[in-house]
Amino acid sequence: MRKSTTSGGGAKPAKPHPDFPLFPHAAGVWAKKIRGKLHYFGPWSDPAAALEKYLDEKDDLLAGRTPRGRRGGLTIKGLGDHFLTHKQDLLDSGELAPRTFARYRATCQFVADVLGKDRLVEDLRPEDFQFLRARMAKRWGPVALGNEIQIVRSLFRYGVEAELREKAVRFGPAFKKPSAKTLRMTRAAAGPQMFTREEILRVLDCSTVNMRAMLLLGINGALGNTDLGLLPIDAVDIAAGWLDYARSKTGVPRKIKLWKETIGAIQAVLAARRLPNDPADNGLLFIGRHGQSYVGHHKGYRVTSELNRVLAKAKVTGRNFYDLRRTFQTIAEEAHDLAAVQSIMGHAPAAGDMSAVYRQRVSDDRLKAVADCVRRWLFGSEKTK
Repeated sequence: MRKSTTSGGGAKPAKPHPDFPLFPHAAGVWAKKIRGKLHYFGPWSDPAAALEKYLDEKDDLLAGRTPRGRRGGLTIKGLGDHFLTHKQDLLDSGELAPRTFARYRATCQFVADVLGKDRLVEDLRPEDFQFLRARMAKRWGPVALGNEIQIVRSLFRYGVEAELREKAVRFGPAFKKPSAKTLRMTRAAAGPQMFTREEILRVLDCSTVNMRAMLLLGINGALGNTDLGLLPIDAVDIAAGWLDYARSKTGVPRKIKLWKETIGAIQAVLAARRLPNDPADNGLLFIGRHGQSYVGHHKGYRVTSELNRVLAKAKVTGRNFYDLRRTFQTIAEEAHDLAAVQSIMGHAPAAGDMSAVYRQRVSDDRLKAVADCVRRWLFGSEKTK
């Protein structure tokens, strides 16, 4: 190596290559300043070992943690890989929605990025989860933060349930969901999260064939993004005017009386429907103009992105597709039949709700009365036929 002379007369080695991240300190070791503090990684004589030690510890040091280094045992990456393999099996069997799997994968990646993919699970302490929650709070609002905390807790609980480790991690007192008060204040600050009838009518006028049917299914029967992406053609009985389709998120059976406008929009979708690129999508109602399905595999989701273009065209701001479910619930309750509304919404009954346990069905007349109530609000007094 080329040598250089220090102010004290000692000879310092040059870096082994230009991209080498450490510098030769006068104390005879390879070093680097991280977060304003010098850290030492090994003698000049062994730059390879110093580099390995730096790479082993840098994630902890950059995060302001005391590095614990790599040792044998279950790492955060290893736990995440096991967890995602389990979720992949559920995805393959149809028990998990693609978008839910994508969310699990993104959360596992976030945890690994923040805490260090090579950290041992057994080394995690409450201060690590406090640090993780602070990073999560900068990225997500209170509602999403609560959901993400639940996923992280499920990830580490899986490690014990799958016998990957014996003891559960200690999350500490700080790693909790936002309080009910915080959630109430957030909702109050956001204002009403529902469409006005004028906004819905305006958006319908600006919609494509597929989006018009999706919007009508959203306000007629409270279908959400994933429901629409996975909606099979054979769930729709056009002649009778009913949709018989379990909610994808909960698996709760639903029967929905369709308006004549909704039936007409579905017929228009079928008339214009292209053959799907993937034969596995042959049974789905909604296929895009390029032959792709609306099944969401990543954040952004095709239903949302297509709706956003229509909302912009209709000059409607601050709304999203899920607001149709909120609008449906709010207006449908004016029919004064909460059990029928919940049946259409596909809500899983709360634990201890014995009325839901004993209730064996909700009659078609009651379901139709709820549909008529929402239709009158949107279109006028004519009843659903």
